[in-house]
Amino acid sequence: MSLIDELKSFTTKKYVGPQEYFDYTHVALLIYCLGEYAPKSRLELSHFLGLGEGSVRTILKRLKANSIINVTKKGVYLSEKGLTFYKEFKKMFPLIIEDNIYSLAPGKYNVIVLAKKLKYKVFQGIEQRDQAIKYGATGAITLVYEKESFKFPNTRENVEQLYPNKFWNKIKSLGKPEDGDVLIICFAEDRQKAYIGCFAAALSLFS
Repeated sequence: MSLIDELKSFTTKKYVGPQEYFDYTHVALLIYCLGEYAPKSRLELSHFLGLGEGSVRTILKRLKANSIINVTKKGVYLSEKGLTFYKEFKKMFPLIIEDNIYSLAPGKYNVIVLAKKLKYKVFQGIEQRDQAIKYGATGAITLVYEKESFKFPNTRENVEQLYPNKFWNKIKSLGKPEDGDVLIICFAEDRQKAYIGCFAAALSLFS
């Protein structure tokens, strides 16, 4: 089972019941949050995911049943299996950061993700933008990495020349991009929506 399929399996209802207001994008963001910032309380996870505590309780119950997390008095942690899951996720998306390049992405909050070797899944970047907006973000910009520079996928214009900024050197230093990689910059007026929108856009590359 692929990592994406396993994420989706955590959101599959095993019984008839009330409608659920989360999906595998929220599960991926929760696992990322715990991999980076654990321990976290259920309330903190609720705020980070933009979900009610009942939805977070359901996700945690399923992750615990699959031995992905441990729950203690101090909060929620990833288990050994969960940490392995998180490390595999970070191989696919080795760079996930907050930063600002307002001339290109005019949002109060920007979340940037680097996706490895997925350029072939990008057409014009509209699909990623639409997914980000669906989850509440203002928008998203998708770029591909070719010949040591980031470019628009449809025109192949060099974005670094059109929007000169120290941001590009920072991304290259931290992410070590290679030909065929994809960079998604998601922007929103709310930090939580920037994160969930960015994860939704990145995960859409696997659909």
